[in-house]
Amino acid sequence: MSFQNLPLKHFAVVEPSKHHPTHRSNPVNDEEIVGFENESEKIIQYLIRGTHEIDVVPIVGMGGQGKTTIARKVYNNGSIVDHFDVRAWCSISQSYNRRDLLQDIFSQVTRKEDKGDKEDILADELRKKLMEKRYLIVLDDMWDGKAWDELWLSFPDVGNRSRIIITTRLVEVAKQVKHHVDPYSLPFLTPDESLKLLQKKVFQQE
Repeated sequence: MSFQNLPLKHFAVVEPSKHHPTHRSNPVNDEEIVGFENESEKIIQYLIRGTHEIDVVPIVGMGGQGKTTIARKVYNNGSIVDHFDVRAWCSISQSYNRRDLLQDIFSQVTRKEDKGDKEDILADELRKKLMEKRYLIVLDDMWDGKAWDELWLSFPDVGNRSRIIITTRLVEVAKQVKHHVDPYSLPFLTPDESLKLLQKKVFQQE
């Protein structure tokens, strides 16, 4: 199944207030994001209106193509903030520690500091907390399917449209983590979008 052919529907944007995580991994910043308007709308629509079962949306593309950018654009969208009870953003990268990842997500979900629990206890506690919520988890820059194998049991499916977004450079990883929708291959920016991005990066407000 693919969500790329779904008709676009524009959502009202509300102030992102009640569900902002405050942990250091939160990608919220003041940087203006250029491009990917149609792509982000399609993903937002699927996250909100897709299957009631938990689903994974893999975003795949080469380094620097904008995977994190579009994930951030979706994650911070007002409709997404309003729709999900809790959100968490976690960067995986090539070198990672399972306990650190679990604690990172757990801290964002519960707003609690690290109590030094062992990773199996953390994994179980995270699952219990997420059982009560409609959640959105972003796992950014996943290089290895093993990271998914070590995390996915902590993401329960209670039929409330909870979602996980995974960004990766590797098609094999994207295919491994997919559930109901095919991996989303990110397009390049158009020439006009590329020029706009260059202007903002080089000249800023001048």
